[in-house]
Amino acid sequence: MINATFEKDFSGFSLSGHAGYADAGEDIVCAAVSSMTNFVCNAADAFGAVAQIAQDGDEAYVSYRLQNDCEQAKKLISVFCEELKQLSIQYPSFVRVKTLK
Repeated sequence: MINATFEKDFSGFSLSGHAGYADAGEDIVCAAVSSMTNFVCNAADAFGAVAQIAQDGDEAYVSYRLQNDCEQAKKLISVFCEELKQLSIQYPSFVRVKTLK
């Protein structure tokens, strides 16, 4: 299962785990999450976000934390959170999303 955790002010997020929907290379849930994650990180960078990023491909982990107050990046992260929530409704056994309080 992919676990996504978002900061309440959308200044960062972390993702961990494998979806497990299908075999590697055929997992549409994993592909969707990976694609959205790459898009958000690259778009935030284009908007001037400065972020601390940690990732481990073997462990299927990524952490993204804004280091500056880039409102456009926070909006992107907020939309990303909502998109993952929609995905978790479609695939509840494969994606879990929470927002820290």
